[in-house]
Amino acid sequence: LALWHNRRRSILTSRQHLVGEAEHLLCDLPLELRDELPDSKAVRPRLAALAHRNRRRRYDAPTTVRLGMLDAYRAQISALDREEKDVVAQLRELVAANGSTLSELCGLDTRSVAELLVEVGDPRRFTEGGFARFNASAPLAASTAEGPGEPVRHRYNPGGNRRVNAVLHRMAVTQLRCEPRAQAIYANARVRGHTKKEARRILKRHLSDVIYRRMIRDLAAADRASVPTQPILAA
Repeated sequence: LALWHNRRRSILTSRQHLVGEAEHLLCDLPLELRDELPDSKAVRPRLAALAHRNRRRRYDAPTTVRLGMLDAYRAQISALDREEKDVVAQLRELVAANGSTLSELCGLDTRSVAELLVEVGDPRRFTEGGFARFNASAPLAASTAEGPGEPVRHRYNPGGNRRVNAVLHRMAVTQLRCEPRAQAIYANARVRGHTKKEARRILKRHLSDVIYRRMIRDLAAADRASVPTQPILAA
């Protein structure tokens, strides 16, 4: 699982590098050629439109070289897209073989579950609060003397495992769109006087506990399944 997960991260890094290089080349194209491309900041639509250009048209030598490089970048990006799909399929099988039920939680897909399993390892090495400190969802106190009736303020925690924290952030954003319980937690925090960022951090702290309990439950289920049943001997 870790090997396939690391391969996917390598694919993402390579693809992001190619997209950045392609964006620079697109910005250096002649104005009349750029005007023919979609009015979008995204690189992929412009590369796709450029692939359908009139190839009989003559350009100066630098532009010809840039167009050739852009064609090569487009092909490499497409190849990496296909490889990522294959890697995700491998991850899906391995996650299922692992017995994890994290994918049942709203906001977690195969890639996020694989990230959690690889980065967390055995969750039994943490307590519930220790897991929150590990993933930096446990907030840091912003002050020690709030006035009467004011909410207790906490600030952003820049420490911890940022990859797991990013999974929690994406999960929180997704659940705020479609999960009533997450929406209620966020709304209650806002009613108590917390800012939008603080309310989202409160939700992330709650989701950290949800993930931890689910991982512990999955391990317990796996342990029960691995224990051989003893035959009942007749008296």
